[in-house]
Amino acid sequence: MKIKDMRAREVFNSRGWPTIACDIVLEDGSIWTSSVPSGLSCGTQEAKVITDGDERLWGKGMRRAAAIIEQEIAPLLLGRSVHAIDMDLEIRDLDGTLDKSKLGAPSMLAASMSLYRAHAHAESVQLYEFIGYAMGADSISLPFPFFNVINGGLHANNGLIIQEFLVTPVGLDSFTAALDAGVVLFHELGSFFKQRAVSFAYGEEGGYAPVLDDYTIALEMLSEVIATVQMKYGYTFFCALDVAASHLYDADKKRYVLQNELLSSADMVNLYTQLVDTFPICSIEDGLHEEDWEGWKLLTELLHDRVQLVGDDLFVTNPHRIAYGIERTIATAALIKPNQIGSITETIQSIQLCKDNGWGTMLSHRSGETEDTFIADFAVGSNVGQIKMGGLTRGERLAKYNRLVTIEDYLQRPLAE
Repeated sequence: MKIKDMRAREVFNSRGWPTIACDIVLEDGSIWTSSVPSGLSCGTQEAKVITDGDERLWGKGMRRAAAIIEQEIAPLLLGRSVHAIDMDLEIRDLDGTLDKSKLGAPSMLAASMSLYRAHAHAESVQLYEFIGYAMGADSISLPFPFFNVINGGLHANNGLIIQEFLVTPVGLDSFTAALDAGVVLFHELGSFFKQRAVSFAYGEEGGYAPVLDDYTIALEMLSEVIATVQMKYGYTFFCALDVAASHLYDADKKRYVLQNELLSSADMVNLYTQLVDTFPICSIEDGLHEEDWEGWKLLTELLHDRVQLVGDDLFVTNPHRIAYGIERTIATAALIKPNQIGSITETIQSIQLCKDNGWGTMLSHRSGETEDTFIADFAVGSNVGQIKMGGLTRGERLAKYNRLVTIEDYLQRPLAE
């Protein structure tokens, strides 16, 4: 089925800032639209974002990125039969840079996502099924959810230096059951804050942003609620942390700044060891700076058999950085964010690299999200295993949870022919 038209426009994300959407129109009249998220807590090695850079909206406009799709990418694709993988690679070659600085990651990814949607339609399959075919998967599966329940760091203005406190339920036999458990814990945590007179708002990613300035107190409260939920409802949870340690690092002092203390890499590793000893933590993301490879090596040596060690800013979904980490035995898993690399095909390559080397993978949303649910289908089709989509508030987060519920329903009760 041939591509008849291709359009793009500036739209706005959940943080109220510009991003981009792309339509692909096929010859049967169907329109396949995708919009891309944007991050607030970003690794320095992420693929480049091209903004307008003028006086409008403090230079953050994305009309230039939309024009790149219509004026540079569209002429490459119009009138041709849609083929997501081949066209993705052609767009990458058209850019021709390592950091996507010619076309920009948002323009490339918006086109890429719409190509995958359009190709799935052309093959008369669901998006998650088509991604499974693209991965060469024998089967597909629902991911384990990690619910963001407390926001800190750059995602909240509350004094907590750790960026995300997450929970994941265990021992349940479906995504829907896991979502039930997450909803129960989320609302019980909110009630707990109210009972203890802890003021809170909601953070950028939909978790609670309580007015606390000590991460250990936050973990103690979360652990207490986990115990209460297990006693009252029978659900069992583990905790996970996204430290976003690159934002805690003082490059001049070569130290991490935590609650007015200066800590070395070894000090940080000792701190995480103590936290794992004390709290039910199963995963730590970005525990050290994105270029602190020696610190990461120490962290991996000491904790790899106790918790999952996830690299986000460290790897930025880049297969070259992931391969370097695998070669040096640094970390045990990679966070996967398609907009860090700029195309779905390259994201698939990063996931496959992890799988081939026995690493874990966790697909992730961004702080500036849209209502687009692509990552839900992507998680299922790629068998990524784990996903984080934010807190259990805000429509742009719940859209993705609800899409996974829908996919599970389709898999359990196939649609009529």
